[in-house]
Amino acid sequence: MKLRTIPALLVLILLIASAGCTDMSNRNPIVTFTLDPDVSSHIGGTFVVELFPDKAPNSVNYFIDLVVNGYYNKFNVSQVHEDSMVVFGDPWYKGGNNRVIKGEFADNGFTQNDVDFVRGTVGLALDEGDPDSNYGDFFIVLDDAAKDSMNGKFCAIGRVTEGLEILDEISRLQTTSSLKYQPYASVRTLTATVELKGRVYPTAETLERKNKPGYWDE
Repeated sequence: MKLRTIPALLVLILLIASAGCTDMSNRNPIVTFTLDPDVSSHIGGTFVVELFPDKAPNSVNYFIDLVVNGYYNKFNVSQVHEDSMVVFGDPWYKGGNNRVIKGEFADNGFTQNDVDFVRGTVGLALDEGDPDSNYGDFFIVLDDAAKDSMNGKFCAIGRVTEGLEILDEISRLQTTSSLKYQPYASVRTLTATVELKGRVYPTAETLERKNKPGYWDE
């Protein structure tokens, strides 16, 4: 009787102990973007991004700063490329962000970032010819083929873990005739929130922004 009772008790104790444990194997920060269904595209829902602070530490710090400060609330999709990319941006300077960061990617002398630009990868947009010019615009790759032209040339900061099908839908929106990549119907976030999983991230190191309001890169 005792030989059968003791193992059962041990199993019960182990089950109780394990139920109280939190899985800390992945403590990368998580950003959740909620889309606004009341704008003209009527595309709502959420998508979730896991950030990679070990690959692009200052860039992730910067992204977290912007999320925490509400910069990505009511933030618009500025470009769509069918089944290949969606860009969230502020080309008309409505957010008034005067800071940029140094690009953390191989072609800019930063070799730590070896994230491939495959489907779901989140990268930071740049002004043409300036590797240290990101002021918050970001893009999401929807096609694995992007890695052939983008690896080492842009800073990858994370990857979408939920909601890629919504981004696929956005990428297929009709575009305007004057600006061929701008969606005709509006798409924007409602909110962006970040889960830091108990970790503290320092304020990003930034530089003064060079370009001025009204810039648009076709």
